[in-house]
Amino acid sequence: MRTVIIGAGEVGLSTARLLSHEGHSVVLVEKDEKLVEKATEELDALVIAGNGANPKLLREAGISRTDLLIAASSSDEVNIIACLAAKSQGVARTVARIHNPDYYEPGDPFAEEMLGIDFIIHTEQMAAHEIKEALLVPGAINIDSFAGDTIEVAEVILTKESGAVDRALKEVELPNNSLIVGVVRGGEALVPRGDTVLLERDHVLLISGRRQISDAVEVLATDTAPVREVTIYGGGRIGLRLALAVEKAGMSVRVIERDEGRARYVASQLRRGFVLHDEGISRDFMLQEGVHRTDAFVAVTADDRANLLAAMYARQLGARITIAGISQGEFAPLADALGVDVTISPRTLAAEAILRFVRKGEIIDVALLASGAEMIELRVPENCRVAGRPLSEVGFPEGAIVGALLRDGDVVIPTGRDILRAGDDAVVFTVEDAVEDVENLFAS
Repeated sequence: MRTVIIGAGEVGLSTARLLSHEGHSVVLVEKDEKLVEKATEELDALVIAGNGANPKLLREAGISRTDLLIAASSSDEVNIIACLAAKSQGVARTVARIHNPDYYEPGDPFAEEMLGIDFIIHTEQMAAHEIKEALLVPGAINIDSFAGDTIEVAEVILTKESGAVDRALKEVELPNNSLIVGVVRGGEALVPRGDTVLLERDHVLLISGRRQISDAVEVLATDTAPVREVTIYGGGRIGLRLALAVEKAGMSVRVIERDEGRARYVASQLRRGFVLHDEGISRDFMLQEGVHRTDAFVAVTADDRANLLAAMYARQLGARITIAGISQGEFAPLADALGVDVTISPRTLAAEAILRFVRKGEIIDVALLASGAEMIELRVPENCRVAGRPLSEVGFPEGAIVGALLRDGDVVIPTGRDILRAGDDAVVFTVEDAVEDVENLFAS
């Protein structure tokens, strides 16, 4: 498939890397010279320097021969113009990253009919939803939902107090219909066996039905008390959406915002929460405002460094859960060292959304993990290699496992004796090197 991507920032570069790895012929357009140089060094793709909204440049990029255009620049207007130009040249599918809600309303056909956009990525909205879901399942640092929200995968970091630490997997008693499908250790993902010993700081991936996931998390996590009070540092697009969402979920919320005008606006949007205006953030200020008593501290300003620093202070003062928004991938490894529990990456969320759209068909959903591993939801077609055979006979690659099935509305945790049927939705954990083999097994 020939794909043109507009913008070589974190989202565009990550998407180009993923699609190039999957065999797409990728053309990347970027006007910033430094980003052009970086993309040229890192990618096996054609990189063109210039404005992605320039019709002449798009013509030079071969837009008329393109199957898919992804507009992921930082400018909504450039992204919209690029999609309009692509549609006028016969491009079958277009994707645009949109920040401004004035251009986009969920469920409104305006974007598709008037702007030539088939799929819109709204990273701020996705980030707020991701954080809210994590707060609803305390003890887990991340929650991904599959099969129409009937199956959930929880990521839990094992602390030294966890009863599962230094025990073999077969000795860990999980609730019925629950399974540990993956472990990320030192940045490397693996499919654990019964004799795999769980270690402190392991990131453990649990799969279960939505109603049972909290019980499964309680077996591994040490702090599973409900989140009742949330402090949000940053009242921007993510912060405001999150504040409204957690307020609607019944939690107490307060927002710390540096800009006085924005602080007043956020205060006007909240029904019960309150807003603090402070131009900087320090340990003394956070202590004065009772951050040490908050259940969850979420830092989502536009400054990655400020987010990490604030979340670190909150952790040191005693906040139970700390979350930081990270827009640049280079900062992600610092989070664990600073004691930050969860990082939310718009880059990863956007890449997941694009992969879901591009792979649409048998592949229904995708969740990307920092280690490069994936959780993939696939619909089992009639004439694929896995249909009608016990899982033990399918020949799954060593780095992959079917964690759960949705069959006739019921969640099933399969064993090697179970037989996949056409129409089943299968949620699979796979390390990066096994993704292609898994997709081939489910191909019709």
